Amino acid sequence: MDSGKDWYRNSIFGPSRIINSTIKTDSLVINSRFGFLAFTKARAFYGFGHFTYKNNFHGHLYSRVVNYPSLFERYSGIPRDISRYGFTSGETDQSGICFENEWLIFQFGRGRESWGAGNDIQLGLSENSNAYDYGMLDLDFGNLRVRYFNGYLETDSLLVNRYVTGRGIEWNNKKNFLFALSEVVIYSGKNRVIDFSYLNPISTHLEIELNDKQNDLGTDSGNGIWQLSMDYLFRTNIKFSFNYLFDELVLDKVQKDVNKNSEGGYSLKILHSSKLFSKNNLSNIYFSMIKIGTNTFRHEDGNNNFVARGKPLGWNYGSDGKESKLGLNLYNDRISMLISASLGRRDLGINSITKNTYSPYANYFSAPFPSGDFRKIIFLKLGAQWWYKDYLSFLIKFDHERIEKHGKQSEFEFGLDIYFPIKTKI
Repeated sequence: MDSGKDWYRNSIFGPSRIINSTIKTDSLVINSRFGFLAFTKARAFYGFGHFTYKNNFHGHLYSRVVNYPSLFERYSGIPRDISRYGFTSGETDQSGICFENEWLIFQFGRGRESWGAGNDIQLGLSENSNAYDYGMLDLDFGNLRVRYFNGYLETDSLLVNRYVTGRGIEWNNKKNFLFALSEVVIYSGKNRVIDFSYLNPISTHLEIELNDKQNDLGTDSGNGIWQLSMDYLFRTNIKFSFNYLFDELVLDKVQKDVNKNSEGGYSLKILHSSKLFSKNNLSNIYFSMIKIGTNTFRHEDGNNNFVARGKPLGWNYGSDGKESKLGLNLYNDRISMLISASLGRRDLGINSITKNTYSPYANYFSAPFPSGDFRKIIFLKLGAQWWYKDYLSFLIKFDHERIEKHGKQSEFEFGLDIYFPIKTKI
């Protein structure tokens, strides 16, 4: 998709779904695998299953049992005080059922939404976040597509329930251009139930809240963000992706006079694809930038911050930061090997939402960005994965960081992923 192939599948609403186009049968087809993933320290047993019935009915399940939860991305399972053969925690990362045809997707289950143009530059919702339970409706009218979802994030020790909802619309010319607008809202309250006003797919957070149509009155019971996204393919091999996010927008002169500042963020990516060195190679060389404001994703009520189980819903590094990166992804289909490399700089302020995750913002006054004595990080990431067989692959990862005033740190990991596939047709 980064290389501009199959543009008609391109969407801001997460990675392309292919289950409806690859399986055509009136029978019940079950594809499953049981696998083992091992790195230098991390170990995990995992199971994955996917079924299709009469072409349009689907279900999926992906679960893991791990030894050190903190060593696994997208993992929010709670470690137990006891262990079994070194394994301390288990979690279902994704599961659900859905009906899908050429123009409709109706799905309910556990997972995550990832909204934004381009790959790996999502701002408010990312596929790297912790999972949550939600229902989703997607309608495809050809060039025009809309999506809506509403879900439950968590309940804290004070019985405050937290929810997420989003709605978006995109236009795709099916050739080389895509444009989209979206809104995502976090709403919460003590013992608050799912709000029926937010179950309306054709509604907006501001209209609901300012007119007291929600089930927890007031203007601090929710926090909304709005995003503009664009994807453009130039000359079949140069792709430009851009996202601009609004959180707090200052328009009134009174607010400007007291030095109140707008908050939001943006991301962009310029990518060139080619057959590098050999016709068997597919390469993507890219440059990307991300900038997210100090108070972006925070609210005057910290329960409405854009986080789930202590981690950001969007960019891995939260907010109050910026990043510039130059990278390469290279895949050789003859030897089935994927190589990735990136070099860049990341500046992270002291008020990132990765710290004091559920704290409200202090104020919206203009201040230096990133805030405080921010960290300046020069980073290098290298990785490779070689598929010796379809069911057996070997992985290498090397991460190096030089943090100004804090020295250097490096991490090298070697791993393998092996699984046993099972396919059943009834």
